[in-house]
Amino acid sequence: MSKCPVYVLGVDVSKANLDCADSKQTKSRRLKNNKSDIANLVKNLKKQEECGHSVLVIMEASGGQEQLLRSALHTANIPLHVANPKRVRDYARAIGWMAKTDRIDAFLLVRYGERETPAPTNPPSPVRQELIEIIEYRNQIQNEITARRQQIETYHVKPVRERAEKALEALKGELKETTKLIQVTLKDETLAQSANILQSCPGIGLIVAASVLAYLPELGEISEKKIASLAGLAPFACDSGTLKGRRMIRGGRSKVRRSLYMAALVAMRHNPVLSTFYARLVAQGKPAKVALVAVMRKLLVILNAMLKTHTSWQPKTT
Repeated sequence: MSKCPVYVLGVDVSKANLDCADSKQTKSRRLKNNKSDIANLVKNLKKQEECGHSVLVIMEASGGQEQLLRSALHTANIPLHVANPKRVRDYARAIGWMAKTDRIDAFLLVRYGERETPAPTNPPSPVRQELIEIIEYRNQIQNEITARRQQIETYHVKPVRERAEKALEALKGELKETTKLIQVTLKDETLAQSANILQSCPGIGLIVAASVLAYLPELGEISEKKIASLAGLAPFACDSGTLKGRRMIRGGRSKVRRSLYMAALVAMRHNPVLSTFYARLVAQGKPAKVALVAVMRKLLVILNAMLKTHTSWQPKTT
């Protein structure tokens, strides 16, 4: 792809509509977020390529509402960048675009693509996409169980409480079945070896291994610094003149971080390498939360090295 794509299409995605703007028009156009309109959009993009134009489509991650368009573009081999919404919003503030509508957002994505020329986002493999959907569904069930448990305490009428408890048991059963579905998915030949390697590390269970593989496919493929940055576990400097500010983490993939948080809590009790590491940091005067983040980062680095070398947990050499 050229340094500055000739044709950039910005798409603001909602459940019902696709607001589109490009580098050649002053007006946006609204399409339906359905197979028919998306198919026509893909045909138009192919025509741009046939005319010798370099094409790049920019859209934001929008909680799954972008999946239909994303799948169609990947199938047609049209370069697509799925942008982090926070990064795009920060870019808008930096250039003074304070207003926010679907139309404005589409043009903002065009400008972001033209100026920043982000790399195309690699399409997830079908099995990884399947795993992501199963995990998202399981998380939803888990949240419903938590909410139901809290509600039951407020019910004092016996018939109501009994119905609520019955519903809770049904949710627990659904959670178990969904967990079994994750187990089956991880047996796929493209994931099985990596899943087994990850789960050999004390502190990494089935759900954490599945979440890391689903949301961090770069694991085992890049350096420890880059993987920590992707997960949002790399501390950023905050220095000015003689002031040495406190390093803090920010950004990155929050879903990966949440999984590693739970794994780190377990690892601090059952993983000899990480429990010793945590104790040493605390003994040096590090706040407990800072030490915990350091454990999360070290755990991620260890997992990255294990997958990179295709090696299971070896505490004596880790």
